Amino acid sequence: MVKTTALIFDVQRFCLFDGDGIRTTVFFKGCPMRCAWCCNPESQSFSSELMIKPAGACADCRKCLSACPQGALSLSEQGVSADPDKCVFCGRCETLCPFDRIREAGKPYTVDELTELILKDRDYYEDSRGGVTLSGGEVTAQADFVLALIERLKREKINVMIETCGFADPAVFARIAGMVDRVYFDVKLLDEAEHIRYTGQSNKPILENLRTAAKLTETVVRVPLIPGVNMTGAFAADLAALLAPLPVAAVELLPYHRLGVGKYRELGRPYALADTPLASREENLAFLEALKKQTDKPVRFR
Repeated sequence: MVKTTALIFDVQRFCLFDGDGIRTTVFFKGCPMRCAWCCNPESQSFSSELMIKPAGACADCRKCLSACPQGALSLSEQGVSADPDKCVFCGRCETLCPFDRIREAGKPYTVDELTELILKDRDYYEDSRGGVTLSGGEVTAQADFVLALIERLKREKINVMIETCGFADPAVFARIAGMVDRVYFDVKLLDEAEHIRYTGQSNKPILENLRTAAKLTETVVRVPLIPGVNMTGAFAADLAALLAPLPVAAVELLPYHRLGVGKYRELGRPYALADTPLASREENLAFLEALKKQTDKPVRFR
């Protein structure tokens, strides 16, 4: 039976960087991995969460406190905080906050609701040869819902792509990959022990699913470049060897950034790579050139 709803933490319309043309990107909440550099920490939990900006960003109007029917919010010198055992995610605090300091990450949608929202931009997809990109979190983690959504969108002749970390049951992954027009597939580390250290999961099913994706549909490999983690000549050589027999369309390199660090504060969580510096332009280009010399696949920055 298809799950009635899926938990979505964002729907971004008019996107230009998640595939061809103008796209709507749907972000599914929940991921089996815990990448140390994750820039969307609100994507990880399979439950709704409140994201609350720290004290300096609060106007101290206290409207959220009086609006909460569960008494889940409190105020201290550190700012507003929420008791997760009391919060029922009714959305009143988010609606009433005049400065958008509170955001509910994770709202349930039905297939009908998502389809209706997506189809509002059908004309833009057709004019730009765009479509829909399903992302996360990890899109395959809500597989039954995603399969139903893809089937609905395909009936509407909408181009569908997915972004995935690849950690999924191989049979489930094959069903999803076989239905979409392109897969953006993350490859983070190839040494299994290092992969477990930095993501919390083995990369064995990921590598199996990469081979499956490349056989079933157009596949673009995406590699986050993390200083001190995978920006090495050894990783470039191993990546080139992995890709050599696979019919992948391209490799996209994603330079490390710290744009999501503030989200960890909003969730009350530490950021694991707080001491990791940004790589220089020269360092990123050096990795690009090193990989280009060892593979016949197109390599570019995203």
